[in-house]
Amino acid sequence: MILGGFMIFLMLLVFLTILFLVVFWVWTIVDAIKRNFENDSERLVWVLLFVLLGIIPSIVYYFVVMRPNNNGVMKKTVKKEIVKKSKKKRK
Repeated sequence: MILGGFMIFLMLLVFLTILFLVVFWVWTIVDAIKRNFENDSERLVWVLLFVLLGIIPSIVYYFVVMRPNNNGVMKKTVKKEIVKKSKKKRK
């Protein structure tokens, strides 16, 4: 009886882990598609990496692209708005 409960717990844990990884993977794909990169080829490379290699490029993308700015989607648009506001204040 205890072994059955433990197996159910393990299956639930595996299911939740897989669900989390799939949601994280989709989230990084959506962010890469919406992000304002310097050129479109950079976006294409990231999306192809996500689709072809799975979760590993998503983890790398999170720590290299998404996390450093801490703004999420459309980082460069937000940055441009801040620069515009600061330039207006200087005038």
